[in-house]
Amino acid sequence: MSQARGQTPGNRGQAPLSGIRVVDLSRLLPGAFATLMLAELGADVIKIEDPRGGDPMRQLPPILNGRGIYDYLLNRGKRSVALDLKNPASVAKLHQLVDTADVVVESFRPGTARRLGVAGEQLRERSPKLIHCAITGYGQTGPYAERPGHDLNYVSVSGMLGVDRPPSGGRVELPRMFVADVGGGAMTSVIGILAALFGRERHGEGASLDISMHEACLYWMMLPAARGLVDGGANAAGELPTFGKHASYNVYETRDAKWIALGALEPKFWAAFCQAIGRPDLVARQATGEADQAALIAETRNLFAGRTRDEWVALLTANDVCATPVNTPHEALADPHVVARGAVRDHGTYRSVRAPFLRELPDLGPPPEVGEHTNEVVGRL
Repeated sequence: MSQARGQTPGNRGQAPLSGIRVVDLSRLLPGAFATLMLAELGADVIKIEDPRGGDPMRQLPPILNGRGIYDYLLNRGKRSVALDLKNPASVAKLHQLVDTADVVVESFRPGTARRLGVAGEQLRERSPKLIHCAITGYGQTGPYAERPGHDLNYVSVSGMLGVDRPPSGGRVELPRMFVADVGGGAMTSVIGILAALFGRERHGEGASLDISMHEACLYWMMLPAARGLVDGGANAAGELPTFGKHASYNVYETRDAKWIALGALEPKFWAAFCQAIGRPDLVARQATGEADQAALIAETRNLFAGRTRDEWVALLTANDVCATPVNTPHEALADPHVVARGAVRDHGTYRSVRAPFLRELPDLGPPPEVGEHTNEVVGRL
């Protein structure tokens, strides 16, 4: 393990990755989210940016005071070094910096990474103990390897969009969550990096991680695609009642034009719901056929329209029913459970959400300006 080198933003204390240096060559969302998680775990993250404007994420809307708000949130606690990778002198400085690093994260297409001299085989030839993580759309090999793409493309080709947002009425509702970028790219990368760091501690060898956002989405498709993965699966009987065709597991509008999610999946929770609303006659209809379920959903909709969302939450919570409000993002951040657990911290000009693997939020410090730490970092090489 490398030793801590110089001061890092914020107070990392005895964080799990204290003393680990990460050189972040990535652009846009997946790499930035991944290295934020590593910074939250205590790593010293050095973000390499083009001197001409830096990471394009800095200009992604929404814009506040001339700066993209994603930059405010995802680049906290990192150090920025401006290097023009088309300049041989800058590439030489980058190689010196990589010599001091434990991890390199990059998100170039494979051919571009090789052309810039930052591909896994190139950097690890120089530093065998290095953990090189390449986050790409389609991986380092295969017919799609050099294709451009974004989140929508990866969830589309993996089948995730088709199963989660099937076309209806001649159109498809696009997801508002960056599933491939965050779940497929960032989190998969961090899992791989942490495993590689652990493996290096045991065996002394670095690693080259080939993270394909498309394949990460495909991995998540294991359950929706289960019938096609198991021999004879097409003949398997039944289906989970979790796709909107059953009354006991559905979303309903309330009297105040808000929404509530009813997750009465197990019979005991459906029975508790029916008892709470004074309709024990509905208990036996939880698992009836499709035609009756359609009628039961319509009847349940009428029932939910009779009370406000808060009234429903109070009633069903008191009766131990799986029911929750469908919160807006603003409501979710202010939810009393979130407040009680301290999952959101106020930093003055912005707030941050605690990573789910941390009980304490580290003080990462503000996001850097482009090249803010160039002299500090490069001057020590």
